[in-house]
Amino acid sequence: MPKRMSRAEWERFLAGRHVAVLATLGPDGQPVLTPIWYLYRDGLLHMRTGVESIKARNVRRDQRVTMCIQDERPPYKSVTIHGHASIAPEKGGLDAAIARRYLGAVGGAFYLRTAREAVEQSGEVTLVVRPDRVVTQDFSQETPLVGRLWLLAKRLLPPWL
Repeated sequence: MPKRMSRAEWERFLAGRHVAVLATLGPDGQPVLTPIWYLYRDGLLHMRTGVESIKARNVRRDQRVTMCIQDERPPYKSVTIHGHASIAPEKGGLDAAIARRYLGAVGGAFYLRTAREAVEQSGEVTLVVRPDRVVTQDFSQETPLVGRLWLLAKRLLPPWL
């Protein structure tokens, strides 16, 4: 049975650099899953997307969303957020903050420069998710100490070993 994370633990986890999977509800009520970059700030998750993206259209119609953020390396951890999304105006530099978070200062600046033309033509919005319920899983206690040491060593050793 995985350990549940405390609020401080899952907030620290969300502050890490993970790709989220955002689930919105399509017109037929079926879930639509999309990987997306996010920024966790002040208890809310912020994402940027095109004005007419399927994510934005779905949120305009039905604000219920679910997000799963996971660590894909063992020992596995995940945070699943059930909440409501809203569309907000750009909050001064959010796109730059998200790009820097995932690509670093140089990569983020290059990404923004190359994406600027496309954004100016189609426009972007900010999706803001307010969590209603948070479910966490932390399998680190389930991984035996020998396994955890091996996983740590594996991260530090060259990949060909």
